[in-house]
Amino acid sequence: MSGIPSQNPEDSAPSGGSDPRQVQEIALVGTLIKMEVMIYRGALSDRQPLVIINSIDLPMPPSVAFCETMWTAGYQVIFFRRPGFGNQRGLPSVMLEKKQVENLSAITSESALFNLLLRTLELKNIALIGLGTSNPICYRLAQMNPNVSFTVFANPLFHPGIWNVIRPPWLKRMIRQTLSSQSGLKIAVRGLKAVLRRDPIWFYRQFAQKSQGDLDYISANQPDFRQAGALLQRIDPDTFYYDLHTALIGDTSWNAVISKHINGVVLSGQETTQRWKREITAEAARLHLPIEFANSGDLFVPYASPAKVLEVLERGMAIRARNPA
Repeated sequence: MSGIPSQNPEDSAPSGGSDPRQVQEIALVGTLIKMEVMIYRGALSDRQPLVIINSIDLPMPPSVAFCETMWTAGYQVIFFRRPGFGNQRGLPSVMLEKKQVENLSAITSESALFNLLLRTLELKNIALIGLGTSNPICYRLAQMNPNVSFTVFANPLFHPGIWNVIRPPWLKRMIRQTLSSQSGLKIAVRGLKAVLRRDPIWFYRQFAQKSQGDLDYISANQPDFRQAGALLQRIDPDTFYYDLHTALIGDTSWNAVISKHINGVVLSGQETTQRWKREITAEAARLHLPIEFANSGDLFVPYASPAKVLEVLERGMAIRARNPA
């Protein structure tokens, strides 16, 4: 793997003075495009890759505690940060035009970039986790890349109850405004960035108020959420529109014929509304995908419930072993 660091599985144990989640730039094979990647402990090991793609609300890797729990269980967390959510530019502006977003050209193009990134890293037997607005990418990667063995769709936004779940009400109004018009988009994004500048921890606590597990995760990882707030302030309005429109409107009805053949599971949390649970359960049934509810967490349910993640991974990988592609 030219240019991709690798290591022995027991090397480079995290030390007390350094963060083993350093983000690096990886050049996609055959291109000049670079993507931001966090390889836990800095280099690829022989552990099973657990690839996580960020949602719009948290463009940061999971906590060291989560990554270390996965490492101990035999998984190496590899976090992919999406274009436009960190130091890299977003998709080309022509791809973010309203027509290209609405006809799903933008999400298809971004999914192709991540497929090329998986090929560049030469990852095999991949466990994949989608979070919130990144699930449309993971849905496509599960079809595109034969090395994706199992996919966890954590809180996919493919059901109509989403507007009744968002808290607090002012945030719901802001998101609706983002999708209403170009002027509304710019006003809403300016307002969001102003809130994040003032107090990102307060913003995230408001956003996660339904779930004690999410609140506990925020409290335990405040530096990550401050950094997330800083990164969100860099996102341009077109990227906001593209991501929210795709996840909340454009890509909310997945093909049940396709999903029937995906080895995956929908993961949600108990700490949410009853309507959300009813509707996500019904949609998972339509798609022939099993659904699991973790006791802790909502927006950040995989991170708040690592034991549940390991449980569903073990079950999903066992199914793949019995039914190889």
